[in-house]
Amino acid sequence: MLKKIVFLFILFISNNVHAEKLLAHAQLESFLENTTGLSATFEQTLQDQYGGVLQQSAGTFLMQRPGKFRWDYTLPYPQNIISNGKKIWMFDSELEQVNVRPYTQMLASSPISLLDKKQRLSVEFNIEPMASDNTLQWVKLLPKTVESDFKEIQVGLQHGKIKTMRFIDNFEQQTQITFEQLKLNPDIDSSTFEFSIPEGADVVGDF
Repeated sequence: MLKKIVFLFILFISNNVHAEKLLAHAQLESFLENTTGLSATFEQTLQDQYGGVLQQSAGTFLMQRPGKFRWDYTLPYPQNIISNGKKIWMFDSELEQVNVRPYTQMLASSPISLLDKKQRLSVEFNIEPMASDNTLQWVKLLPKTVESDFKEIQVGLQHGKIKTMRFIDNFEQQTQITFEQLKLNPDIDSSTFEFSIPEGADVVGDF
């Protein structure tokens, strides 16, 4: 009798864990499907393959589908990355330099690419469950193409919303982005995603 109770308990726990992992995947798909825009503050940490911190940064983030986004870094120094869906401008105010690239050229290597997906994740990723922690439910995404700049993406969800994303590249470096004050589908003026090149700034790339 005791063995049967233990077996049923283990089965119950295993089923709950499996259901929780499936729930995280479904929550991520639902979040992406129902999101047309985002606004948030963020903290970003870059670690080497040994876990050593290489850089920490922070700022604000705006996104509007399709293809429009804006990362305004305030730490460790001011920097702006802006897309209107056709071009991406990367402006370093200290260097007074603007790097301009076509949107399609830069999208694959940008963390924003995951948030701007129009098709189901399973088209581009193999999806694997991960163990949840005390506050987040995790999903692992493995790109199907070898051309991806990232070998693995981990997404942590809290109350059905993306809270943390980890991007692990082919050199085992990890970029973690954690969002705070996340707002779904805010009203954002489209001019927010345009950029006027400052007078006197050096311009590199396609412009």
